[in-house]
Amino acid sequence: MSLSAPSHPLASSGFADTAASGNIVWSFAIVVAFAGIRFAAERYWTPSGDQVEVRQRRFALRASTNAILAICLLGVWLSEIQNLVFSLAAVMVALVVATKELIMCAAGALLRVGGRLFKVGDRIDVLGFCGEVVDHGIFSTTLMELTSAGHGTGGTGRRVTIPNSLLLAGPVRIAAQPRQFAPHRFTVTLEHPVPPVYALSRLDAVAADALSGDMDRASRFHRLSAAKSGVETEGPGAKVHLGTSDIGKMQFHVMLYCLSSDAADLQNRVTAGFLAEVLRANDRNAVASERPEVATRSKVHEAFADLARQLQEPRAKASNAA
Repeated sequence: MSLSAPSHPLASSGFADTAASGNIVWSFAIVVAFAGIRFAAERYWTPSGDQVEVRQRRFALRASTNAILAICLLGVWLSEIQNLVFSLAAVMVALVVATKELIMCAAGALLRVGGRLFKVGDRIDVLGFCGEVVDHGIFSTTLMELTSAGHGTGGTGRRVTIPNSLLLAGPVRIAAQPRQFAPHRFTVTLEHPVPPVYALSRLDAVAADALSGDMDRASRFHRLSAAKSGVETEGPGAKVHLGTSDIGKMQFHVMLYCLSSDAADLQNRVTAGFLAEVLRANDRNAVASERPEVATRSKVHEAFADLARQLQEPRAKASNAA
């Protein structure tokens, strides 16, 4: 068994036969050849008389030889230059992909500053992230998380940091402050149908009673807000609309113009009062529906009793005659 020494990595790579080494040799040969040609041409072709003409011919000779030399070297190294350009392009694409989020975050910060979207202390809703802004920077915005709509205006105690790129992905909603009046909307769905006119009247009455305490302040705030913004919003007071769900359930859409801090409590109060009215109406209908049934039963019993008496009378007469 014969043992052979391991070959050297440089020997196995065939460095002398690569395209780069060939290009280097060709480049060296071309440079030497052009240097010799230019030296010979400057020595034998330029005249020895007028110095101005000598300088002009030397300049023209050097410019032409340099241009031809550059073209020749470009032809030799063209494939390597193409590979280098492709490599640089790939590096740039990878760099852009790697820093895309950072670029979008910086663009979101520019949008926030340029568009004056919000400031510290505002309550915002960005793609489901709802909270009060406590800090913002170039790449991120920090929120104190708030409960979802319909569950009050208190915080959850959690801090949420969102990237500014989300500002470019969807709308930014600015919520009203707790001590500001704003429209609050919710929906009440009933499992069993009720008389719609009666239900609308009772729900409207319950909502109006819930808002009666702050109606004056709400009216003044609504006028000032409309004059300041130039846009008319719903309110003051309450509005109730009747509708149905996708499966045919009766729904009541309610709008309350109230303080944002009182919205959840007023929603619970209106919903509880309306459902209590509906339950009382159902109980009265149940009692009323039972009474005709009792009367019908008594009439049936009376009819059967009369029929029995009529059948018994001929028998009694026949027995008396006998």
